[in-house]
Amino acid sequence: MSKQIVARAALVTGGGSGVGFAFAQQLAATGCHVLICGRDPDRLANAAARIPGLRTISADLAVPADVDRVAATAAGIAGLDLVINNAGVQFDRQWMTSDADELLDDVTEELAANLIAPLRLTARLLPALALAPSATIVNVTSALGLVPKRSAPVYCAAKAGLIAATTSLRYQLAVDAPTVRIVDAMLPLVDTAMTAGRGRGKISPDAAAAAVLTGLHKRQAHRIRVGKVGILLGMQRISPTLAARVVAD
Repeated sequence: MSKQIVARAALVTGGGSGVGFAFAQQLAATGCHVLICGRDPDRLANAAARIPGLRTISADLAVPADVDRVAATAAGIAGLDLVINNAGVQFDRQWMTSDADELLDDVTEELAANLIAPLRLTARLLPALALAPSATIVNVTSALGLVPKRSAPVYCAAKAGLIAATTSLRYQLAVDAPTVRIVDAMLPLVDTAMTAGRGRGKISPDAAAAAVLTGLHKRQAHRIRVGKVGILLGMQRISPTLAARVVAD
């Protein structure tokens, strides 16, 4: 990624590790003031020790009150002009053999963290972002929202919802807040703790974050497709059945 400044001040969710940490590290290297949130205080402390000037806040984005607390903290940062909704959780469950109560707890958490939290943060932070000369909201999505896999139906549904909501909000903001753009950044399989033991051909968190931040330099970019995502989506257009086979498990 170039050292060109993408933002003056940013909130990155899920910033204690993985792609979120890579976002925070690369943004801070350009002089951006960065706030991250995450559920693990130890990871947040480690991130703060590695990134000078990093601000952290412990929060569980599946809890609405925690989302609001993160939003209030971020809104108080002077010059806030970038929000990266990166945090996510994924549970692989076999519905027929799972305990119904445990399954529904997972469903609630996945939808809350992966779909409701980004939308809630967006709603809370739009007034602050609209004060900036230009601002960006990045929703980190997945091709699984368009080509779902067998083992994670709720995660795939949440990402599908986030893709759709991002597109609809783009239409609204173009009229109501033209200085705020909203970007769908679709990542391929990234080598993180969440994907441990899953799939092959993963890219590194650093590469994923760099590709998204490079894409943000193009002010007209509203969709960023990283790595092999473009190939999969092209395959889906030509042969949906073949694309489904590629990601089915």
